[in-house]
Amino acid sequence: MKGETSPMELPDRFWAKTQIEDRGYETPCRVWTGYVTPKGYGRYQHEGRLQYAHRVAYEAEFGPIPEEVDGDRAVIDHKCRVRSCVNTAHMEVVTNRENVLRGDTAMATNAAKTHCANGHEFTGENTGRTARGHRVCLTCADAHREARNAARREERAAKPPKSPKTQCKHGHELTTENTYVGPRGRECRICRRAADERRRSRKRKS
Repeated sequence: MKGETSPMELPDRFWAKTQIEDRGYETPCRVWTGYVTPKGYGRYQHEGRLQYAHRVAYEAEFGPIPEEVDGDRAVIDHKCRVRSCVNTAHMEVVTNRENVLRGDTAMATNAAKTHCANGHEFTGENTGRTARGHRVCLTCADAHREARNAARREERAAKPPKSPKTQCKHGHELTTENTYVGPRGRECRICRRAADERRRSRKRKS
């Protein structure tokens, strides 16, 4: 019968790496005793490559796991919450989002929230996403942006105005008679005449 803990069409060496344990779910788990990843999933060399043991067991009984469900990435959810379990009766193909919401993790807790920390509802119009896919309350984001801009305006207003330069970089006084406005702002006429004279001198020599 599908989903029972009895071996399916897989090599004996696969089932030799499992043992039946009662982990508190409706029926006993078949726990993987071979290599287990740091995240708790069993790994098994199958068809020339290293695969997740629970996915190998599922596909042996039910066939290929679909790539998507309802437009979202399809994953295998362990209903028993034992990641190393290869009992197919404890598995269900769900969307990645559904799998996250079912998990007992901080990510699941955050994903289940309907309001932000300031009480604004996560509606379609009030929800944005960061580059990493995290939800953002747009009302809070707008308020934060406005507060930041207001602080910058106050900071600029508090700064004393810059005193106008009274001399050019060569020490000539920038009087009304010795100043003209060029493309780079106020410029010294004495320096400009000296620069023009140098250019004319170079042309004569050439």
